[in-house]
This record gives sequence, structure tokens and C-alpha cells, in this order.
Amino acid sequence: MAKLAFDTGGTFTDFALLDDAGEVHLHKVLSTPLNPAEAVVQGVSELLEQFGAAIDIGKLQVLGATTVVTNAVLERKGVETGFIATAGFQDMLRIRNEGRYDLYDLNLRYPDPLVTRANSFGARERIAADGEVVTELQEDTVREIAGRLREKGVRSVAVCLLHAYKYPAHEQRVAALLKDEYPDIFVSLSSEVCPEVREFDRASTTVVNAYTRPQMAGHVAHLQREFARKGIDRQVLWMTSSGGLVPSRRAAELPVRLIESGPAAGAVAAAEFGRIAGEGSVLSFDMGGTTAKLCLIPNGEPTVGTDLEVAHYQRFRKGSGFPLKIQSIQMIEIGAGGGSIAAKNPLGLLDVGPRSAGALPGPAAYQRGGTEPTVTDADILLGYMGTESFVGGSFKVSKQAAHDAMARLAADLGVSVTRCAWGIHDLVNESMSKAAAMHATDLGVDPRSLPMVAFGGAGPVHAYGIAQKLGIKRIICPTGAGVTSAIGLLIAPVAVDLSASFPMALSEWDAAEMRRLLGDLAAQGAEVVSAAGVPKETIANRYTVDMRYVGQGHEITVALPDLDLPQDAFLAQLTANFTTLYRELFGRTVKAGLEVITWRLRAGGEKDKVTRPHGTTAANAMKGTREVYFQELGTAVETPVYDHYSLTVNQPVQGPAIVEQRESTAVIGPSGTAHVDLHGNLVINIL
Repeated sequence: MAKLAFDTGGTFTDFALLDDAGEVHLHKVLSTPLNPAEAVVQGVSELLEQFGAAIDIGKLQVLGATTVVTNAVLERKGVETGFIATAGFQDMLRIRNEGRYDLYDLNLRYPDPLVTRANSFGARERIAADGEVVTELQEDTVREIAGRLREKGVRSVAVCLLHAYKYPAHEQRVAALLKDEYPDIFVSLSSEVCPEVREFDRASTTVVNAYTRPQMAGHVAHLQREFARKGIDRQVLWMTSSGGLVPSRRAAELPVRLIESGPAAGAVAAAEFGRIAGEGSVLSFDMGGTTAKLCLIPNGEPTVGTDLEVAHYQRFRKGSGFPLKIQSIQMIEIGAGGGSIAAKNPLGLLDVGPRSAGALPGPAAYQRGGTEPTVTDADILLGYMGTESFVGGSFKVSKQAAHDAMARLAADLGVSVTRCAWGIHDLVNESMSKAAAMHATDLGVDPRSLPMVAFGGAGPVHAYGIAQKLGIKRIICPTGAGVTSAIGLLIAPVAVDLSASFPMALSEWDAAEMRRLLGDLAAQGAEVVSAAGVPKETIANRYTVDMRYVGQGHEITVALPDLDLPQDAFLAQLTANFTTLYRELFGRTVKAGLEVITWRLRAGGEKDKVTRPHGTTAANAMKGTREVYFQELGTAVETPVYDHYSLTVNQPVQGPAIVEQRESTAVIGPSGTAHVDLHGNLVINIL
């Protein structure tokens, strides 16, 4: 079956088309930030125009990853949103959880809530932690709130009542009343978006969902209409933050779960490319036009966490943003991409980012209005990226425009243009290598033991420098490195992650209640996954639980044993699973009882495979030479430039060298050698 995948990034929108013959065709267009759907429609149209004859349009499956949700939150471009809590708790979004991410900062700041105080309301009701109805829902208060929301023109509302994760009846009634009074409003219930403990985290997740839901619903509907006009009738499948694909309806209802969809697709692809290159564990390095993402992939599978934080007030400071209780692939993001702007800071030193030129106006070399030097401008001036081969030559860039922008900054810093460009390149590499080392150390791994899978438009350009700083000896640059996240969509399984908090101590274990909870999750999962076309009999369920010692404030995620085990054996195995992981993480155990807090399910189909053998009979893969600067040599040298697709399997390439793909460029320094393997990966070994 043919598939067409698109990944909307901050600078470029990437495409990968798998035709009926199993051939993969890649494409890339500039993103359209004001309306991301425009770039998607443009790219799909261009691909179908060129390769449409090779596919059955009526059976074509479209897969998507998007930054629509992320950008709406980061740029405060969501809709005006309302918030309804139990009366007396409507200031929850401002009070937060009373945690401080810096104990010694007397002027501590947090991002302003996405809902104004004037749009935060309290509904008179109260359900206790044990399910007792202390105060019946006063329906007149909800009808009054609905009227005020309608008068203000508020399009979306988040509802988060006390203990609704376990007892959702009042929230469900609130939704019905709101719809009665204001039929056009979007209602997000915490019991549906995030049925988990911890009041503020649940509220924060639900608010982000409500804030972005109308926008994502409109984006999804727009694309479905455009695709239908082209004869594509199947609903789009969208990548979630945890690396699974879900149908359009699910994506439109729960956009918060797509907030890291593009990076997640890249991690899925990196795991697959590492596997076919014979590596069990790899470090995934994805650098695009706006940001860079690093992800440790142990034993061939990305690690999925249960907490995420976005829109940090202090960049990268945990606790300074909006917490989200969603399952997402664990990765770290650095505000350094090809479009990151370089400038002189107040101390007179060079800084790169976090400001980005994005797609508009873009780097100075794009000649679209950008006047400040960026990482891409530096890489062009250093010779790492060619002006005639940028995006396969389909997008012309100006080395002179990059030079003019860089010259102004260089003069301000009192250095040469080359020195300034190298400083930008090296500073970005230093930031990313430090972040990678911290990420690996946090997970108890020595980064020197890991090969790196480098992709994204700028990933292979910077991989050699970062690997040298980390002590990494092997780099894998996949075929189609510039659009690897789109390729990841072709590989990813249809899958959904569900959760439900229901505390249960092991000393008071209720096997019947456990089976009821897991059965409910399995039924919900089967409904979502089968809606995407996966036969119910082929759906695989994987169960985990969040556990802790009784009395602790946080949990760790542990795999559930075989559900068919006798209860004594089941509990013994569950205890062993928890104890082993706890000791690995903290180096000790505690003499206390254990309890399960949250139950989790991942229901999904199988991964696909799109790789194929690499073969060519090209007599000469060298395209020419150009001057390239290498700090190891202290100067720019005339360097051979090779065509990745013309290199034969195992043909040696001695550094210094440049290897160009259509969508990306790999830099091989003087201490490196490279070859293309059987699957088309460019493998760089560093001495």
C-alpha cells in the first residue's frame, strides 16, 4: 500500500512518498508559518504530479506530523480559552503547585497562564477522594458560566474538577450543560484528556488541549478537504508524542498529545536506522532549521516518559513551564537550528539563539528579508553547505548575502568573517555536545559508547564536530537524512497510549478491579486503533503501571507481569520489577509497602519497513571540489565533494570530504573516513 508522509517543521516541510512498487521518493518545501497547511498541500501536489502514476490514489494513506500545536503554545497563538474548576479552585493555574525551580531567585517568574483570570470560573460541586458526593453539582452555576463564555466569544473551555480522574460524572454533566447552552463551544474534560492524579498537572494538560483544539481541528479539516479534492479519501493518521499514529478524529480531539509529533517521528526513524546498521543502542541527533533534538535510544526502542514540560519561562529550566501529563518520547531540545540567529551579547561575547529566523524571513543567504547572521549562513561561508546544491539545487542561496550579514557581526566582535563563522558553528556544537552528555549521564550511559544517528537538514553538517567533542567514534547518516522524520512516519505503527489513575496497594490487591481497569483501557485502545484500519485481532497491548513506595510523592513506570500468572506469582514478579528498576535509578531500596497509582496501556499494530538495498554502478561519485574550513587544519582547504547516491557500497571516502544528499550534507573532517553500507546509510568512522 502506498503511503505519503509529511512533517511540518519551523523552517521546512518534509515529505516521503512510498509508491506501490516500494520505491521511496523524497521532497522538501519551505514551511508557511501563517498557514502550515499551504506548504503541506504544495508539497503533496508536487509529489503527486511527479509520481502519481506510480500509485493508486484511492488507496493512498497520508501520514502527518506537525508543529501546529507546539507553535500555538509557544507563540501564544491559540484561541481565547475558558477554565472551569471546582468552586474555590479557579486560581489553580496561577497558584500552580507551589514548587520553585530556583530556591534562591527572589524574582522567580513563570509563563502567564493560557487562560486569563477573567475567563477562570468555579462550578459549585464537590466529590471527595473516596467518591462521596459532598456537594451536588449546582447546574445553574454551570449555565451561568456558559452564558458568560458565549457573551465573551470564548471558543474553547477546559474543565478540571476535583478527583474527576476517578469520578468523572460531574465533569460529564458540565460538558452536557455547556453544549446545551453554547453548542459551538469546544469542551475539553480532564477526565478524558488526562485521567491522572495531581490536580495542577491535570489542569495544565487540559488547558493546553483546549487552547489548541479549535486550531488543530481546523488544520485537520482543511487538509482532509484538500486531499479529498485530489481523490485521497482515507483519513490522515497523525504522529503522537509517544511515537504512534492515530486517526484524524483523535488528533483533532486531543491535540496536546501531538505537541512533540515531529521529533517523535525522528526518534522512531533513528531507532530503525540504527537497527539496520547493526547497532542496538544509539544517540539520535536531529537538527533542523529551528531546533535540535537529542534522544538516547537504548536497545532499539526510544524511552517513553509520562511527563513533559513546554513553554519554559527560563529556557531548559525544569519547573518553569507548563507541565503536561502525556506519554512522550524522552528527548532534550536545544534552541539551535539552522535558522538560529547569532549576535553579540551584553558582555561582548558571541551568542547563538534562542531567536530564530525560521522560514520567514529565514537566514540571510535565503534572500527573503533576513539580515542577521544565522547558523546556516555560517555553514555556507565555511563551505560545509553548497550554494548550488542546497535542497538539491531547487532552492538558490546567496553566499554573498551570508557574507554581508556575517561581516557586520564580525566587525562588531573585532574578528575576521571566517573566525566569526567558525565561532558560531563551534559554539552550537559545544552547546549540543554538553546537552547530549548531560542527557546520557542522567540515564546512566557513557555517550562515548554510543554511535550517533544524525539527520535533519543540518544534523549531518554538525555531527562530526559534536561526535569529536563527545568522544563518539561512529556516525550513521541515513539516506534521506534531511527528511528522516517524514520517513519515520512511514515506519511508525498505528498506536495509542491510554492511562487511568486508580491507586491500589499491593497489600490490598484486587485482581478483579485490575482486570476491569485494564479491560476498559484495552477496549478504548482497540476502538482508536481499529478506526485507523488495524484489524482488531492483530492489535497488541502492552501494560505498564506507575508505582511507588507508600507515602512517596512520585512514581516510576514498571512493566506489568503476565496477567495470567497466579496472584502470588504476579505480585512477586511485579515487586521484583519495581525493586530492580528502583535500585538501578537510585542505588538503593526502601523498607516500605508498594502501591500502584496509574495504569497505562499502549495498544498498537506493527511497525512497517521501508528500507531497501543500496546499489549503484556509477563510475565516479565525485562531483567536484570547493574550499572548506577545518579547524583541525587551521585553514580552508580544497575539499572533494561526493554525491551520496553515486557512492558504491563500501567505497572508501577519506576525510576531509563533503558528501551531499539532495536534502542534507555530511561533513567528514580530516580524522574521519566514510563509506555507504548495504542499506544506503553513510557511515562515518572517526580515528
